[in-house]
Amino acid sequence: MMNMYHYFPYKRMNHRDILLYGFHFSFMFIFTLAVIRDLYFVHFFNASVNFSALSMTFVSYYLLHFKQKSELASFIIMAVAVIPLYTLIYFNHFDNMVIVYVILLPLAVFFLVDFKRALIINFFMYVLLLSMLYYIAQVNPTAAILNNPFALINIAFASILIMFFGIFYHLAIDSSISALIYSNRQKDILLNEVHHRVKNNLNVIASILGLQAMGKEEILQEELLRTKSRIESIAIVHEMLYSQNDFEQIEFNAYVEKLYYLVLNMEGDSKKLQIDMQKSQSVKLPLNIMVQFGLIVNELLINTLKYATNAQELRITLEMHKENGCYRFTYCDNGEQEVEVAKIMESKTLGIKLIKLSVQQLAGSLQLTYNNGLCYAIDFCLDERS
Repeated sequence: MMNMYHYFPYKRMNHRDILLYGFHFSFMFIFTLAVIRDLYFVHFFNASVNFSALSMTFVSYYLLHFKQKSELASFIIMAVAVIPLYTLIYFNHFDNMVIVYVILLPLAVFFLVDFKRALIINFFMYVLLLSMLYYIAQVNPTAAILNNPFALINIAFASILIMFFGIFYHLAIDSSISALIYSNRQKDILLNEVHHRVKNNLNVIASILGLQAMGKEEILQEELLRTKSRIESIAIVHEMLYSQNDFEQIEFNAYVEKLYYLVLNMEGDSKKLQIDMQKSQSVKLPLNIMVQFGLIVNELLINTLKYATNAQELRITLEMHKENGCYRFTYCDNGEQEVEVAKIMESKTLGIKLIKLSVQQLAGSLQLTYNNGLCYAIDFCLDERS
């Protein structure tokens, strides 16, 4: 089944891009029907003009969708709307109803380009239309439209009405969009400040714990420093949120790199640890999920540094893989000493309790195996609509 979102990713667009896509799709449909109609009535010239317009519409869509050249596509689609219609009007001497479509063009122009350009383009379109009408009056004074002044007046009234509607609609939309942009900017500033303050407050708490650890006996000092590290793992989440434009999601690998250096600094250089992150896929996770994984990865790194040994080099392999809305996180070390998996899972230590609790918060599952090193695997799914 064709995925329409692949060809029309409206969730990532602003209102002007959505309208631009809409014009492309409607032109594809209308020009296809026009070609079929003209061939049926044996109007081969009209069919060739409409087929050329259809071909240029596909070219414009290619530039818009696959090359992200929206401004160029806007001008091409306006040319596709204007040139074929004016060509048919000229060669048919206003004897068909194509002129009806011309009076709708000002709306398309106001939707697709900025206000100043829209006024200029519409001015030239009306000048061109009047010039053509004058020319037809000179070379073919018996043309039907020239002998129907009432129709000409109605077309002029409709054009004026649509022109004024386009102007005020454009101004209204611009006013609304400007208000939304200002409001969103204020919210971004507020969110930035909130995350910055949360990060600072967490770092203050972590610093207090670091001060408390000084001069304490080794066991108590170790526990205080681990608690300090847990708090700092959450602070990193808020630090990354206020230092980027996206306040909703954090890139997982970038976060782990920051946490890795934090843990190494806390543990000192007594044991070297190399980390190998699989970067075949860039996975972003929301704030609440990343906080849980901050605690999990922090505990796993500390446990590796504390318990794992390797005569050559201590190394961990870490990966977050996404498939069909679900995720698998794997963390494996190359510790040479074999461990009892069941004993670790049944441990009452705070570290394993935090890992289990975080997995439970994710509504996920945890698997622990040993195969030339300890390996954790966490599977969980997210509701993409949330």
